[in-house]
Formats: sequence, structure tokens, C-alpha cells
Amino acid sequence: MQKPLIPALLLLLSLVMFSCGKTTDSPDNTDLWTVTNFVTTGPDKDQLVKTSDFTGYTFEFNASEELIITKPDGTTVTGKWGADAGANLFVIGLIDTPFDPVDGIWGEWEIVDYTANRIELKNPESTDISSNPDQGLTIEFTKQ
Repeated sequence: MQKPLIPALLLLLSLVMFSCGKTTDSPDNTDLWTVTNFVTTGPDKDQLVKTSDFTGYTFEFNASEELIITKPDGTTVTGKWGADAGANLFVIGLIDTPFDPVDGIWGEWEIVDYTANRIELKNPESTDISSNPDQGLTIEFTKQ
């Protein structure tokens, strides 16, 4: 996708998601997404690629802003998600207590890139993430 189209698509997503309580099918609520890149920090603040921690997990972002996470054993966990293209934010929240490795993805994220097949997010430096000390630095979801 060409770079000039990304801001227009983010604006469109924002308008659809936040206008008059209407729901949206973005990011394609019938599709499953997997984590194809996850980077976090280690005890010495060094960057660690921990993508393999998400092997077997799938994520479904429903139009009603419900997030369904399927674990490798087939059980599911429900959460919430939302996007605010105007603020360039993507938020992931869990209804239940966060668990490893999913505890690294809940919180506010800055949208780096959003296409029909890929969502790339980074931990916004301006956000106080003390509510989630386990939040990663970057995450990338790819549609299956």
C-alpha cells in the first residue's frame, strides 16, 4: 500500500468506528490474526525478540470492539480493543487478569502501519505505561 493512502485509511477507520455508535468490520472481524513480531525489554533494558512466545495464539478483532484470544490449547479469553486514528492510538484491554505472554500486549499502542493484512504498533514514548510494566516495545499482527 502506498504511504499517502495510510493517513486516509486511518481517518476512514476512525470515522467508521467512532461515528454515531456504528460498528465496523475493520480489522476484518471474521479473520484471525497472529503475532508475527513482538519485541520487549529484558532486565538490563536490552531488546528481546519474543515472537515465539505467541506461537499457537490467534486474535480476532470483532466489529463490536471485542477481542477474542484463542490460546494454543483452544481455550479463549475475551478482551476489548479500540482504535483512534485521530490520536494514532490502538488500545488492547483484557477483561480477565492478564497472563503470560498476553500481559505484554495490553495497553495503549501507537499505530505505525495499518493495512488490510498487517497491523504494526509501537509502545508510545509519551504514554505512562506504569499500569503495565510488562508491555512490549513493538508488536506486529498479520492476518492469517
